Amino acid sequence: MVSFEAQYNQYFKPVYAYILARVRNAAAAEDISANTWQKCYENLASYDPAKGTFSQWLFTIARNETNMYWRLFWVTHIFSLTDTPDELFPGTDKTPAEQTEEKNLRERVLRAVGKLSAKERDLVALKFYSGLNNRQIAAVTKLSESNVGTVLYRALHKMRRLMGPL
Repeated sequence: MVSFEAQYNQYFKPVYAYILARVRNAAAAEDISANTWQKCYENLASYDPAKGTFSQWLFTIARNETNMYWRLFWVTHIFSLTDTPDELFPGTDKTPAEQTEEKNLRERVLRAVGKLSAKERDLVALKFYSGLNNRQIAAVTKLSESNVGTVLYRALHKMRRLMGPL
């Protein structure tokens, strides 16, 4: 088994990015991330590699902690990525025209994601913000792998339709 510190160093950024995408608030994301890692540390002895990978187990904890955050604040929609902070999209050395074009595309994508259902947004966040594959997402969400693939396919198709031609 790899040390907790090594797991923390490997997975901190993806877990934080997933949580931040879900809550759109850096302070809340830091708190939820801290709770996630605390639960991970406290329950490390209960992790069973036969039931799935460490990342699947960890993202299940992160997802549960994020869902608890929203339940406690009586939120009816899990999250909307329409106002995602720019820190999820680091800048590059592009020309002003390229930066403007990229910003416009990002805004169109985020508006389209904001119009997805809560389930679709959750799966899109797990796939594209956390980098999990469909099998890992299925383990985290307790959905079948084929259901995850179908929902993601339909969500991306819906996003393309909402965004129009590129």
